[in-house]
Amino acid sequence: MVATADIRFKRMKREYDTLHDTQDETLDKVDGIEAAILGLNQAVTANRELIMANRELIMASTRRLDDLTEKMDRLMTHLDVPPKPPMGFMRDDAPVD
Repeated sequence: MVATADIRFKRMKREYDTLHDTQDETLDKVDGIEAAILGLNQAVTANRELIMANRELIMASTRRLDDLTEKMDRLMTHLDVPPKPPMGFMRDDAPVD
């Protein structure tokens, strides 16, 4: 029994070491995944802030464009500018409406 006890203790130690190593690998992977998720959350937050800033700039640009369009329409009316002709090219022999 004494001869096999040493072998059994070595086997139990190897089993423990294997289990311990596997648990360490699993915990390391979980830590890595957690770090990746935290990094993604930070990136999403930063992108959201940039999107909101862009949305404000787009809205300001749209308001400015509307103002300029209104001014241009009033100026064209004041100067009696005829309506814009249809788009594209017309053939010389095409009938004119």
